[in-house]
Amino acid sequence: MGSSQYPRVFTLAALLVSVAAGIYITLLVYDICFKPLLDVLPPFVIAFVFAFLLDPIVDWLGRRGLSRTASVATVGLVFVLGFVLIGFLLLPKIAEQSAQLAQNLPDFAKKSSEWINRLLVSRKSVLEGLHLPTTAGELARRFSGQLESAASSSLSFFATLLSGIVSKILWVIVIPLATFWLLKDLDYISAKVFYLAPERYRGTLKTLSCIAGRVFGRYIRGMIVVALIYSAVSSAWLTLAGLDYGLVIGSLSGLLYFVPYVGALAAITAAGIAAIASGHSTTYILAIVIGLAVQNFVVFDLMITPRVVGRSVGLHPVLVFFALALGARFFGIVGMIVAVPLLAAAQAALGEYYPRVMETPQADEST
Repeated sequence: MGSSQYPRVFTLAALLVSVAAGIYITLLVYDICFKPLLDVLPPFVIAFVFAFLLDPIVDWLGRRGLSRTASVATVGLVFVLGFVLIGFLLLPKIAEQSAQLAQNLPDFAKKSSEWINRLLVSRKSVLEGLHLPTTAGELARRFSGQLESAASSSLSFFATLLSGIVSKILWVIVIPLATFWLLKDLDYISAKVFYLAPERYRGTLKTLSCIAGRVFGRYIRGMIVVALIYSAVSSAWLTLAGLDYGLVIGSLSGLLYFVPYVGALAAITAAGIAAIASGHSTTYILAIVIGLAVQNFVVFDLMITPRVVGRSVGLHPVLVFFALALGARFFGIVGMIVAVPLLAAAQAALGEYYPRVMETPQADEST
């Protein structure tokens, strides 16, 4: 009986050793092959996204008689000139505000401390009843550890960000070149990819990929339109309201709008800190913070974005809300970003294969 146990023990040991060896080899292959690949891949992914977004324009020019190469060159030239023009118009002002921001950084802590002190003193009786700090000094002493940790984390983040930007200067060359060649040969590349699939599935794969590509392209273009509007509106009213660095904060807020909620909170926080550091009154600071919050969470999130993006991808605004809520519930911020195009692609695919299910009576737009 005892000897019969040995084969089982040896089998189990061999299985464990095999699993461990498999895991080790997988990690080794990842470190040697895939990790460097993942470091190199991002600029080419960005180039593919640009090519994907610009392909409809290139096709439109091709239908009007231009060759593929001429169409790609025309689109590239227009976009380069557009970026250069925007740079000449906006970059000097942004650079000026950035220089002022760097020069005034030493005063930020002092002015912020004075504002916090005034706010705490005005609410002294309430804070004492809650056993909370009533002066900025007491607040700093009580939460010195947290403040030190936050400062350290912030410095580490900006150092990492700066080093990342410096290390990715090469992307400025790689992305335009890769975008040009991808745009030029996108149809050829697509045909080769579909050729790898079994012949009986190629038709279905082409149909589904066309649907998904069309929907995702419209979604990204819709979000770009919304982000540009958001950036323009924020920059305009923050500058007109007299907020220092309003153009910088407004421009960045448009870029951050792609990240639901987190981007808005970052923009609101930055505007609030800028208002505090500039020595504005409490009423002014609250007006800036509340104004940005209303702009983001009411005007854009509830009114403009669902309508613009929903029309771009063919979803009703209510379905846009539903997709965002569902994505946030299961996958957080990433889920919110991808939920709308995924639902729109599913709806488009359903309409392609089951058109009668998607048939609806024409609604009267005037009602």
